[in-house]
Amino acid sequence: VGGVYIGFDQPRSLGGYAQGGTFAAPIMKQFIETTKPRWSRVPFAAPAGVHMVKVDRITGKKVFSGSPTSDPKSAIIWEAFKAESEPDRATRRDELTAQRNAVLTAVRRAGQARGRTQETGPRKAEARNFAEEQGGVY
Repeated sequence: VGGVYIGFDQPRSLGGYAQGGTFAAPIMKQFIETTKPRWSRVPFAAPAGVHMVKVDRITGKKVFSGSPTSDPKSAIIWEAFKAESEPDRATRRDELTAQRNAVLTAVRRAGQARGRTQETGPRKAEARNFAEEQGGVY
């Protein structure tokens, strides 16, 4: 693994057309060409404590079904993480539970607000709320 940095410790312009493609890339190219004959043919292995995890390219969440492909735009990719920094797994069930809880909270707040206005105003016969009586909307 290698990298090239050209710049100042304190941010300021290098001037002119200085940028990665014009200065750093040729340095890296020369480094690779010079050192490539000494490279080992042993495949790269992650260091101890680093886990390779399948993640969704868009959400960054851990996935368990599916596999990364050789397509550069594959929906599932491999990412390296320290054990303590692995992303949580997002499931459709988690998303539905969160949405359900948000709806129930909104319904309860509306019911509490309606109860407060009824207490201060003239008493009316309570309207039946079919969704609340049945435990939600199906």
